[in-house]
Amino acid sequence: MGSDDFFALVRAWLTVHLPRARRLSPHTIRSYRTALNTLIDYLRQTRGLDLATISFEAIDHATISGFTLWLTETQHLSASSANQRLAAIKSFLSYCAAEDPALVAIWLDVKRVRPARAPARAPDALPMSAVEALIRAPGQETRRGLRDTTIILLLFDAAARIQEVLDLRIADVDTTTGHGRVTLTGKGTKTRTIPIMDKTGRHLDQYISAFHPSTPNPEELLFYTIRAGRHEQMSQDNVTYLLNKHAVAARPACPEIPARIHAHQLRHARAMQMLRAGVPLPHIKEFLGHANIATTNLYAAADNEMVRDAIQKAAGNAPDLAPLWKGDDDLILQLAGLK
Repeated sequence: MGSDDFFALVRAWLTVHLPRARRLSPHTIRSYRTALNTLIDYLRQTRGLDLATISFEAIDHATISGFTLWLTETQHLSASSANQRLAAIKSFLSYCAAEDPALVAIWLDVKRVRPARAPARAPDALPMSAVEALIRAPGQETRRGLRDTTIILLLFDAAARIQEVLDLRIADVDTTTGHGRVTLTGKGTKTRTIPIMDKTGRHLDQYISAFHPSTPNPEELLFYTIRAGRHEQMSQDNVTYLLNKHAVAARPACPEIPARIHAHQLRHARAMQMLRAGVPLPHIKEFLGHANIATTNLYAAADNEMVRDAIQKAAGNAPDLAPLWKGDDDLILQLAGLK
């Protein structure tokens, strides 16, 4: 198959299949178009091909493996960006194989190309000094301050995702002293019941008394905004805004607060606090609602402070090293081979 066949399938994929059959957004289609253009640039730069000679014959496992490596090492794309390009190329070839059985072998060959490995990123947990300053920042003299304090404290104490807190109903909260807990609905509508501190329970009681003064409907949203006189669910943007507003107020007294705050940093901070307190990783996994223990392991891998403390404690029991070389300056220099 020549260049004409290749570009005919490219056109049909981009202008008919993706927008009409798969109903993808213009943004996604633009991303797929970028991936194909980048592959064409790669073939022109590394294989010396021009547009008139680019065809399916130039595409195989070795070519696409080299393309992925070129993206990360020469074009300096992140592994995730390179993998997006790779996924788009594989999607295109899958379409081509369905259109022309002669291309099935090429698709199966390229399908085996492994994605670029992304380095594990350490969770960007807030230091505890920043967490405490952020919780104190709203104050409790006003209704809004009470609400914001409760939201921030609950995000941290339950290590909850922002949407999990916004989805809470009155029935999901138990503030019984010594047995306080919240039931969170996470990804895939999976629920988990998380214990909370008595302090958090007291804040929740105060909040419910102020914002749900009459006997509350158990199915009513715990946190809400008022639009046209009706209780509506808060958005994630609402919470991000209030976090950053209070971060600005708290930052002069606590420089550890970063320039930009997001709710997940509180979740990470709670996980790191639990890890340093000796809570086993499998328990932290269930607490956070992770599907895979490998995700939770990132906290242990990132906790250099815990490793450093353990090393220092071990060093405290070890005898000091004896001097390797003894004698006057001339003798030491001679032993070191400097004279």
